[in-house]
Amino acid sequence: MIEKQNKQAVAFARKVTGKYLKAIKCDTERDREVYCKSSTDYFNASEEELMTLLLNGDDNACAHYVLCRLRNNAIADSDLTYLDNALDNINCDCALIGCFLYGDKKSPYYDEKKAYYCYAITEQYGFAKAHRILKNYGKRAKLIDETDDLVLFNKLKMWVSQLKHKYSAFSVDVVPAGCFDVVDYKNAYFVTVRLEQTNGYQTDKEIVYCAFVRGRDNGAYFDRLTDNLIEAFEIIAEKTNIPQGEIYVKGERKYNYGDAKPMVKAKSDSVDILSDAEIKIKISDGERLESNICPACGGTLGEDGVCLSCGNIRGKADGIEIRRANELEALICTQCGSPIVLDENGKTAYCSACGTTFIVKGNALDCTVGGINYENIRADMPQGCELPDVKFVRARIADGKITAVMPESFEVMSDELRRIKYPANAPRYIYTTPDATVNLNVNFGGSLNSKDVAAFGKQMLAMLKNSLPSAKFGEAKIIASSGNIFFVDFISVAVDQPIYNAMFFFSLDGKQGIGSWNCLGKDRWYWAPIFEHAIKTMEFN
Repeated sequence: MIEKQNKQAVAFARKVTGKYLKAIKCDTERDREVYCKSSTDYFNASEEELMTLLLNGDDNACAHYVLCRLRNNAIADSDLTYLDNALDNINCDCALIGCFLYGDKKSPYYDEKKAYYCYAITEQYGFAKAHRILKNYGKRAKLIDETDDLVLFNKLKMWVSQLKHKYSAFSVDVVPAGCFDVVDYKNAYFVTVRLEQTNGYQTDKEIVYCAFVRGRDNGAYFDRLTDNLIEAFEIIAEKTNIPQGEIYVKGERKYNYGDAKPMVKAKSDSVDILSDAEIKIKISDGERLESNICPACGGTLGEDGVCLSCGNIRGKADGIEIRRANELEALICTQCGSPIVLDENGKTAYCSACGTTFIVKGNALDCTVGGINYENIRADMPQGCELPDVKFVRARIADGKITAVMPESFEVMSDELRRIKYPANAPRYIYTTPDATVNLNVNFGGSLNSKDVAAFGKQMLAMLKNSLPSAKFGEAKIIASSGNIFFVDFISVAVDQPIYNAMFFFSLDGKQGIGSWNCLGKDRWYWAPIFEHAIKTMEFN
């Protein structure tokens, strides 16, 4: 009897596994090539390895763990609890397993309510068979309605858990899917959400749920969907401290939270190129001039950047001078902070304090060494290097508020990259090169008069030094050529290598302006003078 039961269990496990493999080969929106590779990795993992991944929050591993337990005829109630928890995270793989585990009437784990929940989850991922089951609405109307409600709330819960910023408003819109690659697109509606940050930046519309109109009474369906969205976003707004928002269904405003005004999509940020901008760069073998020395006559510069001897204003010149390195920079050990001793041929560096040996590349430590801290903020052009081939333009940015010199390749940073590079307190305007190694950020804050820029800059500098104790700061100064701008540059430590930052503070229309150029620390020999030139020649509109 026991042997017969074991054979039945093995046969059922094979059946579930076969159906699962067949299902993941169907044509859905997911990337099959990448997915199938990771799926193979899970199939090759041991039960213990899958359990470790599962406990670390890997819901895909949970699906394969349950399959493994089925094949070994060792599935327990706790395993089904893991599966049910992953289903509440709207995991597609676990839902596929659940469709067969809970939906097969011959299964020892048959559960109609859980099976329909799994159908509704896989429907969200584009599985047509699950949609056909749910479309048979008349016989299971109440159960399917309850299932749809649960999937909606759990999808929104997962969406909220990924929010990183503080938001001031939300706008929910239920619109026809209108996509031929969506299952039953004629009856499908996307629930989209757009959020507004406190600095005015609005996210792109994000699809958080796909609603399928079921039954013949469309009005009743949309009434229930609207009530669910209102209930859900009241909870979301309260938990995330969003003070106002609105909900639209098929173009009609159905709900106003916190007396919100209609959220009109802000003008699309862009780089509006006006003309080419030629930057003359001169390579010099001479000594580096001190910051308070006039480059025109060698006289002393005043605090306002005006030469006391010839009257030349620093920053008026169009050209940029980059000094070629004759000697290696003074370097500090990344392990203990002690000075590094270079060997005679200059190819390796040795720390006498902790014994660490480094490879020297050009006039800096090899860029693969993390946490590099240079003795000098401004670097010389490394021996053997050539000037990068960069074309510059003059363009309007920040919704036309600023005109500045920048690389022609600059583009508005995508929302996806914003979330990665700035997980908290992202600036309102972010521009970047295609490889994201050179960036310009601009943000606006509270009120600030032009005469108070210097005091505001000093206050911000003190805050920077307090929050970045390991950073190395350069000389702060006032740039008068384009109005009162407080400028300071510094090198901060990042995860893999240092970052050179050139920050500037200004007043525009009575508001605080905060800007920042940044690049990789190893590239600052080229970009540092470019950044300062761009700041000196900025125009505020």
